[in-house]
This record gives sequence, structure tokens and C-alpha cells, in this order.
Amino acid sequence: MQKERADNLYFHADGDSFFVACELSLRPELKGKPVIVGADRGIAVAMSMEAKKLGVTRGMPVFKIKKLFPEVVVLPHHFDLYEDISRKLHQILSSYFREIEVYSIDECFALAQPFEVTYHGGERKLMTAIREEIEKKLKVTYSLGLARTKALAKLASKLEKPNGLVMLLSKEDETRALTATPIDDIWGIGRRTVPRLLELRMKTAHDFTEYPVAKIARDFPGPLLVLQKELSGEQILEVESNTDPRDQKSIQSTATFRPASTDSKVVMREISENSEHACAEARELHLVSNKISFFVKTSEFKYRFDEVRLEEFTADPGAIMDAIAPKAVKLLGKKERIRSTGVILHNLIREEEVPLDLFGKQKKAIDDLVIEETADKIRKKFGHDAIKRAASLSKNAKYPPHHDSGSSFKKRNI
Repeated sequence: MQKERADNLYFHADGDSFFVACELSLRPELKGKPVIVGADRGIAVAMSMEAKKLGVTRGMPVFKIKKLFPEVVVLPHHFDLYEDISRKLHQILSSYFREIEVYSIDECFALAQPFEVTYHGGERKLMTAIREEIEKKLKVTYSLGLARTKALAKLASKLEKPNGLVMLLSKEDETRALTATPIDDIWGIGRRTVPRLLELRMKTAHDFTEYPVAKIARDFPGPLLVLQKELSGEQILEVESNTDPRDQKSIQSTATFRPASTDSKVVMREISENSEHACAEARELHLVSNKISFFVKTSEFKYRFDEVRLEEFTADPGAIMDAIAPKAVKLLGKKERIRSTGVILHNLIREEEVPLDLFGKQKKAIDDLVIEETADKIRKKFGHDAIKRAASLSKNAKYPPHHDSGSSFKKRNI
């Protein structure tokens, strides 16, 4: 049983020598050699670590590189390859996080919500799993950062390049990282601003956070004050989700009870509604799932999880509840107060991409969704409660057992 983390965290992934790494994913025989990308532009646009160690710098003319460093391998750009790997990274991350911001072709942010962190076994296991999946599927490396704010996550991902994994989860971690970061290496501080900060004896990011807030506000543009607060641990900058919603690999729906309830009928009713809401969103995007996880959270903020795998991909809440109900009942401890529930649809794929089986069961599962889609249209016109599954109505809750009765007020997030 995992203890919930109280606050959101911010995740950042930064590709290591990204263009070169993408090229090497197709030409592994060049790994360990000095390589640059830029033959078609006549200048070095990206360099491997080996090329950087020789002295090759960004923007150096190719003819000069060939003259000074004849051992360097010079390759042209393949932007379609870079975009494909970037897109696949976002797909991988969408199986871990709901909110993802594509910052550039080789960088992205994500909001790591408490449940997402806890579900994957905590911060360390989450980050390790992401790094291993990226390397296995993409054959490139990213440096990863996890911290209390967006700016700190960005700073963390740069600390141990390449293939770094840095988590700033305490004030002590943050202080060490800020002290190790030169003022001219901070995201958001331009070259023109650096000399002014150095004149004021701000040599590191830590010096910057310690400088009087009033003076930063008085003497510098507003964004610098926001940056100072972010680096001090105050969450201001948000993750701006901008990926294609049909590329997401998971959808979740949760409900919080006020007060917590010991009534298993109330809890199972909410799990059923979680399933309805998650499936409705999936159907709207024409996505289907074959792996479902679900949880209950106690009044002591402890999670209990379980999951099921379905034979067919679906977005039918009835089929999903039939599969998860027997296991969900077992999560409910006798007399234990439950404060929230959740259902997550994993392994989402587009309906049109579902592989069909020999006996037609998968096709029937997709065709059967027309009933739910008709109900969706009625709900859109008359409200969500116009049509509900019987299992989502308290008097028809069919899942045993019943402990103490308890009222609930739900706060649902989809």
C-alpha cells in the first residue's frame, strides 16, 4: 500500500544531443564516434559528446571541421525521423502522465499528479521506468528531471547530462542543485541580463533565489520575478497541454467523498460512475482500452490498487465493471473509511487501429459501442444524469457487502 504524495510534481525530459542521437538510432555502428549533423546546411547544428570533446562547436563550418577533425562523421538532417521519435516520446509519456506539454522537438514537460506517482510505485520507480522504456523503444536517451516546480524540473534535467535522472524532492536537494547551477545556465535568463546579475554578485541560481524579492521586482522585468519564485519552490508556471488528445495512452476518472464512507455500496457506485465518465471521454475521442486499473484511497491517504486485462479492446463501462467488480470489492476493508475512488483506462488505441481477431469478438465489441454512443448523445442534450447505468444508482448497487451507511458528496475530475 502506497502513501499518497500531497502535492503535484513537475517532470521535464530533455533529449541528449537529440538530432545526433536520432541518427545513431538507425546507425548504431557510429556510437562512440565523433558525429555531427549539418552536412546539408554547411554548419554543425548538433554534435555528439565525442565531437564536443574534440572542440567542435555549434555553428562551426563543416569545411573547417573536416580540416581540423578529419575523423568526425558528418551527416545530413532527417527531420521526419526527429519528429517521429519526438511523437513516440509523447506517446510513451502519455501512459504515465495525463497532462503533457510539448516544449520543443526534443523537450517536454508533464504534470506528475500524486496518484500517477503513487500508482507507479513512487518517484524513483516512476522515473526509472520512464527512462528504461525510452531507451528500449526509441534507442535514444533523454535526461529527466522531477521537482516541485516547472523551472526546478527544467534545471534538474540539465544537472547530470547525458542520460541523467535527477529528482529534487526536498529543500536540501533544491539548494544543492541551485548552488551547482551557474547564473548563465538558468532557463529564462537571457544573455543581456547575465552581466547585470553578475554585477550584483549573483553567480549561481542559489544566489539568484536569495536576492531580495523587492529588488528583483523593482529592477528587472516581471518574468524574472516569476522565475525567482519558481526556483524558490513556488508553483506559478503551469503545464500547458498541447498534444493530440487521441495520442494519449490513458484516461482516468476519480471521485472524492465528503465525508469519507464505509458503505461499500456507495464506494462501488462511485467506481461504476468513474468507469462511465472515463469511458465517455474515450468514446468521444474514439479510443478503446484493454487494460483497466482502479483504486480506493482511505481516509488515512493510503491507496489500494488492482487491475484487469480484457480480451477485447472496449470503451463499454458495463463490460469493464463486469471485469473489475469482483476484484474491486476485495479492496474494501471492513469498516474502513474510503475517501476517494478512481478508474484508469490504459493501453488506449484508436478504434480504427484495433487488430481484429479470427472469431469476430473484437469487431462485435467495437460495434456494441453504438449503444453507448447513442446514450452519449442523449446525455449531451439533456445532461449527464439523463441516462445512467443501474450500477451507478445507489438503490440498485448490486455489489456486496454493506457495512455502515454513509453519505457522500462527490467531486469528480475527468
